[in-house]
Amino acid sequence: MTRYLPTPSPNPPMDAVPFWDWCRKRELRFQQCAACGRHRHPPAPVCRFCGSDQVKWDAAPEEAELFSYTIVHNAVTKELKSYVPYNIAVVGFPSLRVRLISNIIDLSPEKIRIGMPLRLTWQECDDGTPLPLFFGEMS
Repeated sequence: MTRYLPTPSPNPPMDAVPFWDWCRKRELRFQQCAACGRHRHPPAPVCRFCGSDQVKWDAAPEEAELFSYTIVHNAVTKELKSYVPYNIAVVGFPSLRVRLISNIIDLSPEKIRIGMPLRLTWQECDDGTPLPLFFGEMS
């Protein structure tokens, strides 16, 4: 598969390192508070709901949906110029009440719809780290 966008290697803050470790195993997981059970993304050192610093990493469900998106028509860097228009998608996991910023890689902008089902796929970054991206599930 050709790349959807150029993908430099992630340089995550310390709290997000486990997220990328799971991605390297091609497993999408989100941080979950071990005290109150709430999920959060991006990862954080303490739960914003209860203040606990106890965490575990929960596997994302297969079901995702498009919460919101934007279509980029003006490249912000010269490296992106040949890729416009492209989308930036806010992917929701309703059962976890968590969202992830990503891209829908197989649909033209006019076919993208809020609420549409999405399916996870992976694209390797420049350093080989798998990046979670999504296919649009057309009804």
